[in-house]
Amino acid sequence: MGPTGINISTTKEEIVKEIKKVAIIAHGLGSSRGYSGEGKVYFEGIKTLEEHNLGYIIISFSKISSLDYRKIESKYVIPFKLRKFDKYQRLLVWLAARKIKPLFYLNLSGVPIPLSKISHHVIYAGAPAISTAPSKYSSSLFWKLYLLPFKIITKKLSDEAKKAYIIANSYYSLKKIEEAYNTKVKKVIYPPVDVDFYKRAFSENKSSRFLTIGRIERGKMLENSIKVSAKSGIRGIIIGSLGDKKYLHYLQKLTKRLNAKIDIYTDLPPEKVLEIMRNTSVYFHPTIGEHFGIPVIEAMAAGLVPVVPKESGSAEIIPEYSYNTIDEASELIKKIINDEIKRKELSEKAEDFKSEKFRERLYAELEKFLY
Repeated sequence: MGPTGINISTTKEEIVKEIKKVAIIAHGLGSSRGYSGEGKVYFEGIKTLEEHNLGYIIISFSKISSLDYRKIESKYVIPFKLRKFDKYQRLLVWLAARKIKPLFYLNLSGVPIPLSKISHHVIYAGAPAISTAPSKYSSSLFWKLYLLPFKIITKKLSDEAKKAYIIANSYYSLKKIEEAYNTKVKKVIYPPVDVDFYKRAFSENKSSRFLTIGRIERGKMLENSIKVSAKSGIRGIIIGSLGDKKYLHYLQKLTKRLNAKIDIYTDLPPEKVLEIMRNTSVYFHPTIGEHFGIPVIEAMAAGLVPVVPKESGSAEIIPEYSYNTIDEASELIKKIINDEIKRKELSEKAEDFKSEKFRERLYAELEKFLY
């Protein structure tokens, strides 16, 4: 140990600075225009540490220009925003993370990058992209080629996965993580949801239509919502932040070709989303292989009946309304669209996914690495 408190190696390895803080790995915090479920996990992870007066440093791939009104300490790999190559950003954030030795790493990016030799490594993860779970990466040759280097690299990280303390975001993810890395997941903690906000849209009297919420990008499989509308004859609404204009045009053309009754809205303000939810009776989740599906819980809080893929984390929450095929989903929606559903019970069930409960459960695990 040198006089400045820095570990000095006699090899060519980089200098590692010891800090009495938690290092939060949030690879996408500096590059996202809007934050999805993973972004919500970032902020609730930060809040968890703040509630317990724990110092932290954020490690991202791109430089973070601001975080609300707070001044934050951060490290990053590149000084500009890069919104592409998300999977590889999750790996390359290691270049910044390896330069410090924190109390422990809280890795909210989900990939077991090699850090356990430096300090304790806690990972909060969904089903990995290298697993057998259906996703856009198995949908075409282009995406398979895109993911190939990532698969080769991450398959070599199974030793790190065995050393890290992995928390899964669902039992579905637990199974996929254990299969992919041949390791054991220590805990399951469901993601945080703004339940109280969506409960404002609760109503017993709703219109006979279904709603889908998801980013307008191919991985969300929004075409399934259009196919369900065409098969069932039931009007549907798709709401999402616009991530892929070409995909949006594809969805619009598909709607016309199938003569589906679908309206697509992008980047709506939150209050408008609540207004639509207040007057919609069913929520349809189209994303097969989804790790969890936060919009499913949001919909439950608002009193919508969720119809979800059996191949997903959300099916373990609401198995009685799950489907295997588009035909099954269409028939299920037709069956329940006008039924007397115990919407209040669904809304109350959503209470268990509140953000404060996520923070309590997460801190109970993190506390093990403080002493």
